[in-house]
Amino acid sequence: MCGIAGCFNPKTPPDAALLQKLCCTMRQRGPDAHGVYVDGALGLAHTRLSVIDLDGGAQPMHGGEGRYTLVYNGEIFNFRELRAELEQAGEVVRTKSDTEVLLKLLIREGADCLPRLNGFFAFAFYDAEEKKLLFARDYHGVKPLYYYHLPTGEFAFASRFGTLTLCPGCPTSISLSALADYLAFQYILAPATIREGVKKLLPGTAVEFELETGAMREIDWGAQIQPGPDHMTYLGACGTVQYQLSEAVKRRMVADVPLGVFLSGGLDSSIVALLAAKHSTAPLECFSIGFNDPRYDESADCKATAAHLAKFAQHGLHHHIRTVQPQDFDLLPKLAAEFGEPYADASMLPSYFLASFAREHVTVALSGDGADELFGGYERYRAMHILQNLRAFTPGFLWSAAAACLPDSGERSKAGRLKRFLRVGAVSGTAARYDALMSHFAADSIGRIAPDLRPYLNAGRDLPEAASLMASLMEDDLHRYLPGDVLTKVDVCSMAASLEVRNPFLDPKVSTFARALPVSFKIHDGRRKRILGDVFWEELPPKLALRRKRGFGVPVAAWFRTVWRDQLRTAILDELPKCWPMFDRAALERLLAEHQDGGKDRSYLLFSLLMLSFQGKNA
Repeated sequence: MCGIAGCFNPKTPPDAALLQKLCCTMRQRGPDAHGVYVDGALGLAHTRLSVIDLDGGAQPMHGGEGRYTLVYNGEIFNFRELRAELEQAGEVVRTKSDTEVLLKLLIREGADCLPRLNGFFAFAFYDAEEKKLLFARDYHGVKPLYYYHLPTGEFAFASRFGTLTLCPGCPTSISLSALADYLAFQYILAPATIREGVKKLLPGTAVEFELETGAMREIDWGAQIQPGPDHMTYLGACGTVQYQLSEAVKRRMVADVPLGVFLSGGLDSSIVALLAAKHSTAPLECFSIGFNDPRYDESADCKATAAHLAKFAQHGLHHHIRTVQPQDFDLLPKLAAEFGEPYADASMLPSYFLASFAREHVTVALSGDGADELFGGYERYRAMHILQNLRAFTPGFLWSAAAACLPDSGERSKAGRLKRFLRVGAVSGTAARYDALMSHFAADSIGRIAPDLRPYLNAGRDLPEAASLMASLMEDDLHRYLPGDVLTKVDVCSMAASLEVRNPFLDPKVSTFARALPVSFKIHDGRRKRILGDVFWEELPPKLALRRKRGFGVPVAAWFRTVWRDQLRTAILDELPKCWPMFDRAALERLLAEHQDGGKDRSYLLFSLLMLSFQGKNA
């Protein structure tokens, strides 16, 4: 995996010193090599984590006798097939890397080649003769790309938000609407970032930038990738899912460095590990972490699953497991700096520990990300279905009245979860109701601690069109929550450990087929991910498919009352108001008291504020 950056600034042309500085900030994304390129007012930078063709994939890579230059972060898993096509067409491909294949495809076809790429990527492709720069992001948004384009013509992009902020002219104004999104959802909804004028390139999107005129043209190349055929029997769908997933795992096991698999106690990673065990030509390395707190520890399930899967590994299976202590407070500022802009999904802690642990043994790891969004794995889909039916004949004020009767103890208790369910039921409109379900605290809670944000809360939007409510929710998660929260966390935490993570469920052939399946193939009689459980039930441990989803949680609420109590108070009451003056200190004190002394769970909002306090100087 790699890091890429570039800037175009006629007023302050980039020099080698600036580009080297950008490379330094991306060193953990690419610790093995780096390179820079300058053409007048344009500069490109690249850092490399060598995975395929360790000697022949150096970047920036040039073609067409120096006319074209590519900086690229990602992997193209069907590059061998594409290479064969190029050679049949008369092209000479000198290296064994996917980078050269991508470069030659872009020279021949431009953005038209993007729908044929099976992989994940973010790249910038420069034509020195036409003075045009094409940059693009993969369909699911596995790899990030931030950019800005000023009215005066200056332009810059980078894999890291923090890297981009070093470019001359980077906007500095804080976006209050983005801050409101962050406090509501724990991440900032694309294409916005915490800074006005700085954007995330949307998944499945490319932009063509003309250096001489400053004109930009956006290309929605992802629109060409449509769901597959939906006229299939359940038995036929099972066979296709099994085959496509097996091939997706096989494609993602091509590497010239050691490779392993993340193994939790859940269905998704177990399927990936099962298929990897069958395809591996060497002992399969599997990695799990455990916790001392039994409420969050899945190590026993991981051990049992690994022992069961070992019989499918022709060359053996090595299971590595480590118990971690994620309450290390000093790790939070480090991770905040890696994310660059506000992000507060607390599962970043175990995710980083797992990536760091795996990196001690391997350079590439496979994961099960994407299965929940594609195959209906979240409990909230069924909750929304129930709410939709009940709301058809129950007015919203009755839901509000019922919610008011329950204690405000926080959603981690049974009463708290019921109160949240009733509160969500009172919301009018399907999209607004789903946003309320996805948010861990009501808009009025945010408005009390930051009154200036009230105008930006509860912004209206529409859900994607689909055949049913649950299909619409899965599409929404696939295009919003998955890239904005899950894949952002995986990319940042793995790259902080210089580990490449590959996601077989997000193989385009798997995802397009899964999106077209009827909801009844995925969720049936309350059973989630039905088709995955049925396809692999004979080879996985008994009852694994029925095991309740636990997530990758940590006991933040308890830490805020114990080991993190004093540091939390200092960060939120002293540090936060210095950089974020829109917060009301008295309201913050009441919020802290409610959690630490009043028995109410305010941990989600407090963790968001804590991470925001670390972001103050950088954002």
